[in-house]
Amino acid sequence: MKIYNQEKTQELNKEEIDFEKGYLIKDKLFVKHYEAVKAKPAVYGDKIEILPNGSTQNLKPLISEAVEAKEAYDEYEDIQVFVPYTEEELKKRADEKRHSELKAELEKIKEDIEQETFGIVRDDYAQKKARAAEIVNELRVLEGKEPREVKE
Repeated sequence: MKIYNQEKTQELNKEEIDFEKGYLIKDKLFVKHYEAVKAKPAVYGDKIEILPNGSTQNLKPLISEAVEAKEAYDEYEDIQVFVPYTEEELKKRADEKRHSELKAELEKIKEDIEQETFGIVRDDYAQKKARAAEIVNELRVLEGKEPREVKE
């Protein structure tokens, strides 16, 4: 299926499309308009043929075939249209991606901090704890909340 820009003025190559910046929707592209056709009966001619024995034969040769009536219609081609994300959508997608990355990092840090809680000595406990506080505050900002004060 062909892919076009949003205005349907240029065909796009699927390999060149950056799906981080937009998405595809199904659409139709006007191809051609066909006019209505009125029904017409077949037209036969009159031809008299004289046979070798002197008799005559009346022939009705087909001059034009019958035409079926058809309504006017338009022909369309199924296509896809690349719709770029708006600036707001791009920001929202970036925030959602960052939110997921931070959540994953925080889970890993929580496991490391938990080990210290269970008595497993970790040399980087203070750094992990500080990074966890940074992540929590960044997540709060992404969620539209105020960051919390961090104890030293």
